[in-house]
Parts: sequence; structure tokens; C-alpha cells
Amino acid sequence: MKRFSALSIACRVVLLGMISVGFASTAPAATSFKVTPTSISFGTQTVGMRSLSQAVTVKNTGTTNITIRNFSLTPFYVFQLEYGYSPRTLLPGQQAQYGIRFVPSGPISYNGQFKVYIAGFSQPSVVSLSGKGISTGAIASVNATSLSYAPLELGSTSSQTLGITNTGTTGMYLNGITIEPPFSLNGIFSPVLIAAGKTYNLVVNFTPSAAVSYTSTMALYFDVVPNKSVSLYGTGVNPTSLAVTTFPTLPSATQGAAYVAYLNSAAGVGQVTWALSPVSTLPQGLSLSDTGVISGTVDPSVAAGTYGFYVKVTDSNVPPTTITVGLHLPVGLPTGAACNNITSYDPNPPNAALIPVTDLGTGTFEGVEGGLYPNGSNVRPPGQESAGLTIAQGITPLDANGNPDPNGLDAMLMIGVSVTRTVMNSFQPMEQADPVLNPKLVLVNGAIDGTTAPDWAKASSGVWQTVLNYYLPYQNVTAKQVVAAYVLMPHPGNGPGKSFPGNMGNQESDLTNIVQNLHTYFPNLQLAYLTSAFYGGYSTVTYPEPYPYEAGFAFESVIADQINGDPNLNYNPSNGPVLAPWLSWGPYIWANGLQPRSDGLTWSCQDLGDDGVHPSSPQGRDKTAGISATFFKTDETTTPWFLNPSARAK
Repeated sequence: MKRFSALSIACRVVLLGMISVGFASTAPAATSFKVTPTSISFGTQTVGMRSLSQAVTVKNTGTTNITIRNFSLTPFYVFQLEYGYSPRTLLPGQQAQYGIRFVPSGPISYNGQFKVYIAGFSQPSVVSLSGKGISTGAIASVNATSLSYAPLELGSTSSQTLGITNTGTTGMYLNGITIEPPFSLNGIFSPVLIAAGKTYNLVVNFTPSAAVSYTSTMALYFDVVPNKSVSLYGTGVNPTSLAVTTFPTLPSATQGAAYVAYLNSAAGVGQVTWALSPVSTLPQGLSLSDTGVISGTVDPSVAAGTYGFYVKVTDSNVPPTTITVGLHLPVGLPTGAACNNITSYDPNPPNAALIPVTDLGTGTFEGVEGGLYPNGSNVRPPGQESAGLTIAQGITPLDANGNPDPNGLDAMLMIGVSVTRTVMNSFQPMEQADPVLNPKLVLVNGAIDGTTAPDWAKASSGVWQTVLNYYLPYQNVTAKQVVAAYVLMPHPGNGPGKSFPGNMGNQESDLTNIVQNLHTYFPNLQLAYLTSAFYGGYSTVTYPEPYPYEAGFAFESVIADQINGDPNLNYNPSNGPVLAPWLSWGPYIWANGLQPRSDGLTWSCQDLGDDGVHPSSPQGRDKTAGISATFFKTDETTTPWFLNPSARAK
């Protein structure tokens, strides 16, 4: 196997404004806490829609440890937990947060309570909750559930029109759209009012950059009605003459930060030369080389916005062929992240740029072979593939007790940390509304803010109780209906402090424990897909590169351990006690900043938030959700249960 190897007892209750401090005669000395705020008003919210999350903070204000032993929310389905868990121990000065959403089921006023119970205190601290549900007469309808494009030469664009109609009696806003390359929209979108009886037309473009088939999802987000999703399909084919294959919108640049983008062409004769069109300029500080590299540092005076320009490429034909195309370069404001770190390097000799595991192949990083699977391969070994297909094809709907039932449901549980929740808050509603999703499949966002991989690695951790007691019931499924899991755990185990590969040992151990816990808590779980971190070079907190990059090797190792027969990860009852589900990589999402990997994926600073770790909203969040959607809609071991029967035939 491949291994890497916590006042004296007070006589009063102090109330300070919005601060609630509770004491009891059984409380240990020097123990105190505060819960803020004491009340939350969610205002009005459309029936059936979820409000934005609001946080309740529990802070240890004493000098000894405290333990949050439990909490509750009532009414259960109206005021819902977004994140948080118990039991949880807080060190002096440490705090925990609980996110709460308001989801009214009727056009009435609601009052509720969030109660938090601290060990050693006889009474809970209570936060009062209120909100009012309102009705809407708006109804959103789209004229197509999917858009399919005919095979298209690289460098070309095909467009279709999608009509969004309000068939109701009151207006609604189209607030946002998720769409990822090679699909795009004409112009720059902003919230649009669609009056009753009116139609808003979107022009949806397909511009392939590789000769492959594409499957994607476009999500439409409204203010007062549930979102809609449209499936997108297209195929790129090689051009017959010189063509620019770069997607028309380049990766985002950041004001005052370093930048690089690579232009590509196909079907040219001999060497090609690039130049700006005489009538075009780049944002100040950037230049275009004759080899097609846009680079430099964006001048701080450059305003945020999208800059259009024309480039021309000339080949070595006799006479030479020249074409001119228009491109767009978005420039964003500094985010507070380390936006100049557009490329990361091995900290040890030879100090070369980090290579994605998928591109490393049989090459090595610090002596460890690349590839997602053994022998430097990115393809599952035949035995693992065959077993996964057999399991996938055998998945059927289950009743609440886990028995086969054609009228039952299946669930895919998504677990992880705050980064995961951010992504899944986009992925889950986008795909749950996707018309190609299996109507018997329920997607459950089980990720929890404020957690780390070691929290999920402990079988006794309160994170599992949050999943069981809140997240699953909210979706009307049980633990026995969970058949698949998506584990997006960007930073498992320890990071800084040890050198590679020694710093991978805890990560591998944590991942092994996590998948074992999944099997324990969800007895009908069959398949688990693991995904490591995206680029961490912009990070300003705990996990800068190369730690996120190196984490990919821990994921690789755990999956390889199962493939190689590790009994602690056995999924086959014929081989002994079953301790884990069948394992596979999910989408591998790491790329070296603005250095494109072989499939063109990059991560710009604008894709990530102020800390350089959490994906930005909506850009980075939707990008990662889109990558995830494409994986689950196309992988051979997911399509039998993720897609509805008609979509499987595409």
C-alpha cells in the first residue's frame, strides 16, 4: 500500500443589551458565556423560499472551557439550521456560530425560538425568532428545459434564444444566472424585472475551445419564485482552417496585481504570430507577446469592469492566413487575498511550478507519482470501474426504512467544511431544479461551517448529529435512504508544520475515518466521491500553497489503498467485513492559479474571496458548482442514478 506515513459562582444574572449570560449553582468557577443576539427578525419572505442566513454567536467569556451540549429550533421546518453543531467545546475566548434561515410554509406570521444548552447550566439561553410569510402571484416558465447545439468548429460561436415568461399576475425579478464556459450569455447581465405576462429573452452562446463533448447546467435565480435550471449540451470539432480557440472571455484580472493569460489557435500552418489589432489596447500595465501571452501587472488606476479588444493571429502559410477576433478581459477590485500569487512553486529544489496531479502522470512531486489513480493514470482501474458500474446500476429507490420501493427516494449527501457549504449552496439548488436530474434523487447539503476534517473523522462528533437531526429531515429523507456521498474536503488534517510527504499522514488517516463514518451512519451508502482543494496560492490564512496541492496526494493515496485491497476500506462483502463505500475521485479541481492545466482550467484571484480560500460569490462558487454538475452528469458510475432515464440516453 502507498502510505504517507479549557468569577467565582455568581449570584446574579447580567443582561447587557443584546447579551444573554446564564449562570446556575452547578456551574464551575470562572465559567461564563454570552449568546448574541437575543432576537432575530427575518422580516417578510415569500412562501416556500429560503431567507438569507442570520447567525447566532455563542462565545466563551470565561476562563475555563465550556461545552455546548445541545441546541434546538422551533418550529422545526420554519426556522431551519444552515450550519452549526453540538456537542462542541469552546476554549476561553472561542466562539461558535449557528446559521438560521426562515422558510415560511404559509402567508402568516411566525414566532419561534433557538435554544442553546450549555453544560453545567440548568436553563437554556433563548433567542426569539420572527418572520412573516407572503404570497406571490408570479410564476416563472421557460420555453426549453435543455439547449442542444450541433457540432461546432473550434473558434466558432452558435447562439440560441431562451424565453423566460412570467405567466402569473404579479412581477418578479430574474436576479442571477449561473453559466460556465464554453457557454455564455450576450452582454452583461443585471437583475431584470419580468412583469406579469411578459417574456424576457436570453441569448445563450456555445463557443467550444476543445474538440470534446460538453454537458453543463444554466441556473436561473428569481427573487420570489423557485429557481429554474436548463441543461446545456454541445460538441466541439477541430476547425478546417486557422481559428482562435481561446474562450472569448479571459480569466479575470485584479487591479494592481500580476496577470497572465494564454491565447490559443488551431489549424494554422506552421508557427503563428499574435498581435493586437491596431485599433485595440489592453488595460494599462498589460501587453501581448507575439507568442500569444498576455502578461504584466494591472495598473492600480484601471477601473473595475470588462475590457474588450481585438487580436489578430497570423500563420506561416504562403500567403499567410490572418484572422482577427474580439476578446474580453474582466478586471476586478483587489479582494484582500494574495492576488499576485498567480503561480505557485515547489518550495524545495528544483523550485519548479507545481503541476496538477492530472497532468503529472507518471512524473513525480517530491518522489510521489502523479495521476488520480495508481500508475500515474487518471482513469479508474478496470476492476474498480467495473465494480462501481455494477453498484451504480443496482441502486434503486428506498423507503424510509431502507427497503426497495419504487415510490421511495434516494439521497446523495454532500459533506465538508465552510468552503464546501458555499459551493453546495449553489450546486444543490441548481441541480435539484435541473430537468435531467433523477426525480427520485434528493441532494442534501450536509457541509457545516466552522468544521475541519478532524471533526468529520471522529465518529462521536456532533457534526453527524446535525446531519441526522436537521439536514436530512429538512429534505424529507432518512439516513437509510442515503446511497451516495460527495466529500469535498479542501484541507483535511494537518497542513503547515511538516514537510511533504510527512504532512500527509494525518490527512490520509482522517479521510479513511471519514469514509468509515459514512458507512457507519448511512448503512445503504454505496458510493463515495472524494474531491480535494482548489488553488490556495491566494490564501492569506492557514493553508497557502503547496498544502492544498499536496492534499491531492492524500486523496489519491486513500483511493489507491482501497484499490489495492486495504481491509480498512473494504466495500465488497465477498472480501470480508464492509467498512467503507466504494471510492472514486470526484472532480479534481486544483489548477496552478492562472497557469492553465491541460484542459484549460484556471483559478483567478477573483474566483476566490477576501481570504483567498473560500470561493467568491457568485463567480467562484458557481464555477465550482458547475464543475461538480458536469462530473455527476457525465461520469459512468453516476449517470445510472443521478440522471433521469431520458437524459441517460443523451
